[in-house]
Amino acid sequence: MNVVKEILIEEGYSSAESLAKDISVLFALSKAEQYRSECELFEKKYGVSLNEFEKTLHSQKGIEVFEKEEDLEDWEFSANALKWWEEKVKEIRSD
Repeated sequence: MNVVKEILIEEGYSSAESLAKDISVLFALSKAEQYRSECELFEKKYGVSLNEFEKTLHSQKGIEVFEKEEDLEDWEFSANALKWWEEKVKEIRSD
């Protein structure tokens, strides 16, 4: 038995694939937490949800606030990335 297989078995893994699955879940959870934290920062900064912030920002006709527009783009990106990573966690765990 080679050393790698011996170590995997010692640590409770039946194969390299099962180890890769666990590592993938940890990576995906880490990325999801990163994007969740970013969303929470924007919620705290503006005191509203993403949907409320977007509605308020778009209801202001003729007024452009570049910082808020940039924050909206970043917030939307983070929210979409969070959903994507959360879905990947579900997919990996259901495999």
